[in-house]
Amino acid sequence: MNDTITFPIAKQPNDINTPFSIQTPEFCTSSWGYKLVARVCSTYISGEEHQEYLSVYVSLLRGNMDSILVFPFPYDIYVCLCDQSKQKNDIVSVIKTGDNVSVFNRPSSDRNNEFGIVKFCPLKFLKDPGSIYLKDGVFFIRIFIDFLNVGSYSCA
Repeated sequence: MNDTITFPIAKQPNDINTPFSIQTPEFCTSSWGYKLVARVCSTYISGEEHQEYLSVYVSLLRGNMDSILVFPFPYDIYVCLCDQSKQKNDIVSVIKTGDNVSVFNRPSSDRNNEFGIVKFCPLKFLKDPGSIYLKDGVFFIRIFIDFLNVGSYSCA
């Protein structure tokens, strides 16, 4: 992986209207790196908001190289919903690893609890008929691990 990986998420426009949860394949930050998995799902917030969101979560998995890696996992994780129109209107948010240290500790079981962004973006961004994010039944989630502590990320 180096520092960036992109996952195509197949979802037909009509299927966006029903609750969904899609787990990515497991991925490693390098041959000798951390092992992770992401989950992309729809979330309905009831109460005053009555809003639907696309949510993104990440979990650390037990890996073969954990004994030589630094824990808790010290790198911020940027999540991007890629604009497929070339307008560069990507939606980017960051998972700050310092926000919940326990989920970024060395896994003591197969996987740690997930941590992420509940309100990553309004689900209507995928539902809209002219969506720049969902094309031909696919949207793309890109994950960037900030190994160099750059402090920002652009999908472009």
